[in-house]
Amino acid sequence: MKESPFIHLFHIGKRFFFYDVNRNSIEEIPEYVYQYLSSGALDCIQEKEKAEEYVRHLQAAGFLKSSRPQVSEHPVTEYYNAFVNNNVGQLTLQVTQKCNLDCEYCVYSENYHNRHHADKWMTFETARKAIDYLVSHSADAEMLSLGFYGGEPLLAFDLIKECTLYAEKVFEGRRFLLNFTTNGTLLTEDKVDFLVEHGFTMMISLDGPEQVQNRHRKFANSEVGSFKLLMTNIENIKKRYPVFFKENISFNTVIDPQYPITEICDFALHNETVRDSSFMSSIVNDTYADKKVEDSPEFTQEYAYEKFKVFLMMTGRLDKGRISPIMRDHFSRIKQIATMFERYPREELPYKGHRGGPCIPGVRKLFVTVDGKFYTCERVSEDSQAGYIGDIDQGVDIEKALSILNIEKISSKRCRNCWAYSFCGLCIAQADDGEKMADCKLCRECGDCRAGIESSLMDYVILRELGYNPDII
Repeated sequence: MKESPFIHLFHIGKRFFFYDVNRNSIEEIPEYVYQYLSSGALDCIQEKEKAEEYVRHLQAAGFLKSSRPQVSEHPVTEYYNAFVNNNVGQLTLQVTQKCNLDCEYCVYSENYHNRHHADKWMTFETARKAIDYLVSHSADAEMLSLGFYGGEPLLAFDLIKECTLYAEKVFEGRRFLLNFTTNGTLLTEDKVDFLVEHGFTMMISLDGPEQVQNRHRKFANSEVGSFKLLMTNIENIKKRYPVFFKENISFNTVIDPQYPITEICDFALHNETVRDSSFMSSIVNDTYADKKVEDSPEFTQEYAYEKFKVFLMMTGRLDKGRISPIMRDHFSRIKQIATMFERYPREELPYKGHRGGPCIPGVRKLFVTVDGKFYTCERVSEDSQAGYIGDIDQGVDIEKALSILNIEKISSKRCRNCWAYSFCGLCIAQADDGEKMADCKLCRECGDCRAGIESSLMDYVILRELGYNPDII
C-alpha cells in the first residue's frame, strides 16, 4: 500500500495550507484541494477532478512525497567519540544543593520529584577534576564555558572564587566564559567586585514587580518575599558598574500562567533599572511535577494582546521600544522556525535521520553534581538513572550517552510518521519515568508539542505575508 503524502494540513480562518515535511516548506492551497488531501474524496465530481489535477501539478513540482526516514540514527552518532573526546565546550558545576529561598516552582521544591534541597556541597577537589576533564576533552572547542549552579551558587562563593582562579590558570590562552544564574539576594559589594574583576556573566532571576516576585520567591522557612533585597542589589550594581550591568547581566523570568501576564510585561518595559536589559522568559516547568500547569482566561487573553504587539514589531509597524523584553524573547521560537524555512530548504528527508529534540549529551551541556556525577544537563532528574552518563573518575559512559542521543529509537515508528519531525523539542527530560527513558511517558508530551509547533507555523505564515524578515529582526 502506497504511503500517504508526508504533510500536515492546517488553516488560518478561511485560508488553507499544508506543511510539506520532505520539502520543509509551507504552501497555500484552495479549500477544495485541502478537503481532497484531508479525506481523499469530494462530493462534487468536477471539484474532485480539479483537485486531482492540482495535486498532480504539486507532485510534478516536487511536493507531496511520501518519503519517511527508514532508519533512526542521529547524524552525530558516528562522530560521537570524536565530539566527546575533543569538543566538550560547556561545563556546569553544581556547587551546592542548598538555597536561601524556597520558590514554589523551583525544581528543588517539594512540588517536584526530580531533586530536593539538601545540605550538600561540592568540594574543590571534585570541582578541580571536573575542570581538568573540560580542559582535556576540549581541544577542538573554540570557546569554553564554565558555569556554576545550585541551589543558590553564591552560597558557595568561596568555592566559586577558588574555581575561577584555577580555571583562569588552566584555560590560559583560550577563549572562555564564566557564568552562573542566581536569585540575586546574595550579591553583596565584595562578591560583585570579584565577579566584575573576573568578567563573569550572570543571569538574575526576576519574575516581575513586587507582588509577582514575592508570590513564589520567598526566603526559606518564612513568608518574606525577596523583591526588595533583590532590587536593592540590582540597583547598586547598576550604579557602581554601569557598563558591566549593561553588558554582563541579563534576567530570567518564570511566568506562572495561572495569573495575568500584563503586569510582568509592563514591569520589564517600564522599570527604570531593568527596562534596557535582556530577559529570558519561560512558563513554569511542570515536567517533573504531578500537577500540570493550566492557563487562566486572563493570561490567555493578555498573552494574545502582547503577541499581537510583537507581530507589529516584527513587521516594522511598531517600535521595538514599545515591546516588553519579556515578549521579545518569548517569540524567539518563531524566528528559529523562520530561519529554518529560509536557510535550510531540502528536496527530501534522508533515508537515515533523527527528529529534533536531543542535545549532544556530554558535549553540549555537561552537568556535574556535587558528588561528581555527570548528567546530560541541569534540567534532568538527579533522582533517576535515565540522565546519568558517567562521573569525573570514569568519564562519559559512551553507550549510555548514545542511547540518549538516539532517543528516537524508543518511539521510532511514531516519530518517523510525525509531521513535526524536524521541529520536535522533546528530549530525555520528557521521557524520564524515574528509572529509564520510556515511550509511554514521552507520548504524553507529544500532543502539546505538536500544538505549539502548529501555532508557530501559523504565526510564521502571517508574519511572512506581512513582510517579516528574520535577518533584520
